[in-house]
Amino acid sequence: METHKFENLFNQILSINTRFQKINELTGENFNVFRIIKLESAEVRMHSAFIAELLNPSGSHGQKDIFLKLFIKMFCFKNNDIDTTSCKVYVEKYIGAINQDKTQGGQIDIFITDKYDNHIIIENKIYATDQVNQLLRYNKHSPNADLIYLSLDGKEPEEYSTNGLKSEEHYRCRSYSTHISEWLEECRKEVTILPIIRESITQYLNLIKYLTNQTLNDTMKEEVATLLSNNLEASFIISDSLDDALKIALDKFYNQLRDVASELNLKFEQNIDYKFNTNYRGFSFAKEEWNYVFINFQFQAYDKDLIYGFSAIGDDKKPGWPIVLAPELKEQLKVLGNPNDKKNAWWPVLFKFEDPYNNWSKYDTWKAIQNGEMAVVFREKIVHLLKESEGIVL
Repeated sequence: METHKFENLFNQILSINTRFQKINELTGENFNVFRIIKLESAEVRMHSAFIAELLNPSGSHGQKDIFLKLFIKMFCFKNNDIDTTSCKVYVEKYIGAINQDKTQGGQIDIFITDKYDNHIIIENKIYATDQVNQLLRYNKHSPNADLIYLSLDGKEPEEYSTNGLKSEEHYRCRSYSTHISEWLEECRKEVTILPIIRESITQYLNLIKYLTNQTLNDTMKEEVATLLSNNLEASFIISDSLDDALKIALDKFYNQLRDVASELNLKFEQNIDYKFNTNYRGFSFAKEEWNYVFINFQFQAYDKDLIYGFSAIGDDKKPGWPIVLAPELKEQLKVLGNPNDKKNAWWPVLFKFEDPYNNWSKYDTWKAIQNGEMAVVFREKIVHLLKESEGIVL
């Protein structure tokens, strides 16, 4: 196929995109308070908290059980006669310590109970991965509960989480992209004359659309779809070549990171590829003399939720576990990290990457990779960690 046909197709798509970007600027579609304050991927502080507040009959919205009734109608499947007026809603409900075989205990993201001891359990997955026997534990805690497994795309949980439980019998999968969006639309209809609540729901709904790649205007989608349908051969060729294009961009980025490592006298390693088909992968930097930690940039969920900081080196004697850091070193590192980010044995110093660099399923991220901006951001964060840790034996 002649090159000019591809160029013509690209130019037409870019023209449509530019036109609708102008429309978004004029209508304020690009403004989202939740993204501004960096809460888009915060499962507990953002998503569980917001959804739970809407579901709470005693919530600050003042609408009693209207939103809860809509949720039960759209999500629940066990036909429990839930008394919505008496329901209490809990975020991160503690149900006991996790036992040795991981069949009991844990924290439920959203737990709803009425005065007759009917329960709704929501396991909320934005980017976090499943835990061993997680849904099994929640089902054991409340076998008759409506157990909702909520994810961005409605995927099935991992088998090691369900351990024999059956979909639509013990639990139900629901998505943010379709089911939460539909529920929020119905909630918004109920508060059309209450502007603060209505626009808060609208802002959250727009955040969901952003996270589930539904930000394109419907009219724009139709125009692009029509254009592609009239150029199917070129469209298939472009689609088939996209992975190769991303690989080229990523290889260039690897070379940029190697240059950064060489400049700062660091060793550099990476263990991801352009398909991002494994969790907890990323990029690492270290000095030869470091024996306990290294600088780590790691995705928590495939190509999303990028974090960075100091990670503990793995324990050779206990595969799959980090080495135990000396108390003095832990105290020295403790003051370096963000106090609001959860630390653990693997991550004594932890920061979250800011938008748009934290989600590599978005074009804005690949634009930053392609133009060199991403490498600059990585270098700045590495230099900051090196400077803050001066004088500490790592």
